[in-house]
Amino acid sequence: MWLLSQLVLAALVLGILAALTHNARERSRRRLPPGPKFLPLIGNAHQLSIHYQERAFAEWGRTYGDLIYARLFRLPVLIINSIQIARELLDKRSGKYSGRPQLVMLDEMLGWSHTVATMDYGDQWKKQRRWAQSTLHDQDYMSVSEQVRRRETCVLLASLVATPDAFLSHLKRYSAATIMEVLYGHTVTSEDDQFVATINKAMEGTVECTVSGAVLVDFLPILKHIPAWFPGTYYRRRAPEVKRLVQDAVNRPFEMVKRCMELGTAKPSIVASLLEASIREGTLGEDEKDIKGLSQTLYGAGAETTSAVLITFVLAMTLHPEVLRKAQAEVDQVVGKGRLPDWPDRENMPYIECVLKEVYRWICPLPFGVPHCVTEDDEYSGYYIPKGAMALPNIWSMTQNPELYPEPDKFIPERFLKMDAKTSNFADPSEYVYGFGRRICPGREFADMNVWLAIACIIATLDIQKATDSSGNEITLDATYEPGIVSHPRPFKCSISPRSERFELMIAEAKVTQT
Repeated sequence: MWLLSQLVLAALVLGILAALTHNARERSRRRLPPGPKFLPLIGNAHQLSIHYQERAFAEWGRTYGDLIYARLFRLPVLIINSIQIARELLDKRSGKYSGRPQLVMLDEMLGWSHTVATMDYGDQWKKQRRWAQSTLHDQDYMSVSEQVRRRETCVLLASLVATPDAFLSHLKRYSAATIMEVLYGHTVTSEDDQFVATINKAMEGTVECTVSGAVLVDFLPILKHIPAWFPGTYYRRRAPEVKRLVQDAVNRPFEMVKRCMELGTAKPSIVASLLEASIREGTLGEDEKDIKGLSQTLYGAGAETTSAVLITFVLAMTLHPEVLRKAQAEVDQVVGKGRLPDWPDRENMPYIECVLKEVYRWICPLPFGVPHCVTEDDEYSGYYIPKGAMALPNIWSMTQNPELYPEPDKFIPERFLKMDAKTSNFADPSEYVYGFGRRICPGREFADMNVWLAIACIIATLDIQKATDSSGNEITLDATYEPGIVSHPRPFKCSISPRSERFELMIAEAKVTQT
């Protein structure tokens, strides 16, 4: 026993010495980007909290600049805090930055391994990406999606009038319903739709697990083998439950489409179209998994980000009634008070466009997105960037840059009106909050259209104010958000009502006409 303990101690000492030597050599051998000093074995892991890592990385940027090199255990990490560097590396040099690091929690433990968002760059990734581009930009499906979007917007407005206190549920339902019908041909008719309920539970569980466990297990994969009863490993107990939900969320609507196709009752949808093409080409066996993966990507990205952005919009309008009044005046001038806004109106309402940009920026829906992986050694501005490093675009830091967005903590849509054309294009958050390079979200245009129509129609017809307590005093709110892959504002209360009886009647008539 004594000999064994001495051998273990010796091995530990040698390991520490080796790590120290490697640390020194690594810094001196090549000119790496600046960054905080890291410890043997654990790197910089001790300097991070479980929540809000994007803020910690932004704080590091004040000391080390916009390109930071760190280590999380044995994994080299390249933190990108500026739009300019992200576009140079991830956009212009996308051939070297389109890989995906191993994401143990998402891929292995939660069952997201076969999606465009998490797969490594290769043939399967290209196939899913090609399908996404061809289907989402197909004229027939664009026409279907416009009809669905208009109908669901009318349902959303009517729901907000009928039960305004349940606005969070209504916004989430809208986000789910618009993608469910285009993706699966399934019309969501109730708040407790069976497919939506399962998918929402899967998404909530995914966010929960990635907040509590992924920080360590992604960078130290051996932790996935620690027994579930071990203290501090809640994610080990929760992950199998969430994985089953994720599998149900993918398989149940997919099998529904297949059954409807067999019965001849399938509605036009992306999944049905891809299945039909695979059956014709005799490739269903090899394509089925990819079709499921693409649908998982489009729903997961589309529904979650859309609901997050819409909830942020309602919070912003609650806190800034002057912005809502100004936006309403623009709608009244361009659209009038006899109909709802529609696509051709968008280019004629620049202030509402600024409101949407500021919503994207103020509480960006994806603080990081999914990280990239460097597939070849590279050099930038005299710094060596090693192959295998995780490239992490800190989108939150980009949206909070005070040089580009003065007083970034404040909600000021007018900031975009004051920019010249070149600066406005560079600083437009909608151009980068959905990612960079070959890894940019394939459904970003679909999501943006869903968000714009909902926001424009809410502005046109509804008033949003602070809620009051039992004594009639306004309830104080703040702009805090939940940590996680997707940033949702923390639950809050507000008062939503029609701007007038005229608008209430218009909402009711529009719902009848569209549904």
